[in-house]
Amino acid sequence: MRTIHSMYLIFCFCLVISTQTIANGYGYMQDEDPLIKVFKAIILYGRQDNWPKVTAEVTSINDRFTDIYKIFKIDFKLQIDRAVQQKDFQTLANKMANVVFLAIREKFYYNHQEKLEIFIRAKVRLRLAEEYYVTVLAGNVRDYDVRHKTGLHESIYKKFVKARDTLGSMGFLGAGTLKPDVKEFETLTREIEALLLTAFPYFEAGEKDPT
Repeated sequence: MRTIHSMYLIFCFCLVISTQTIANGYGYMQDEDPLIKVFKAIILYGRQDNWPKVTAEVTSINDRFTDIYKIFKIDFKLQIDRAVQQKDFQTLANKMANVVFLAIREKFYYNHQEKLEIFIRAKVRLRLAEEYYVTVLAGNVRDYDVRHKTGLHESIYKKFVKARDTLGSMGFLGAGTLKPDVKEFETLTREIEALLLTAFPYFEAGEKDPT
């Protein structure tokens, strides 16, 4: 069953790459987050069996592996290096998707830590978390929904939309300011994490409540 999930995962990631290529051809794409760029490059070069380029891309985000380890205590660099050395594309795709999942958790974590007190920073983190989900993981969640007759993608997306409202508002010149709803934000983001782990049961989540 895990092998079947892995194949679906790779298939959906390949669709991400092909869609990106088509969109670039028509000039629709804007600058992407570095993690998303590297993820797509690793999947593309892995499919092409170009392992030197995969290695270079992995090395370019060593700092992201370090950041994730500091919070969640999972050494993904070691696991991904092993997959590259063994030229194991399935494992590589799974581990990189897991890194993206933890990058989402990381954005939530820092917003929890700051209690949404800095509006602009909290908004950017949530936007990036949503972008990671929509760009990288959503395709496979939709596929999971088809195979299991569930509605995880719709639930996850709606929770992201609701989470935007919990950030409050800076208002204009002091008027219309809204305080953030920290408790609701934490509830929604933990529900998003739980739904993602349902769709990706083989993901490592790291420490449940890192401090």
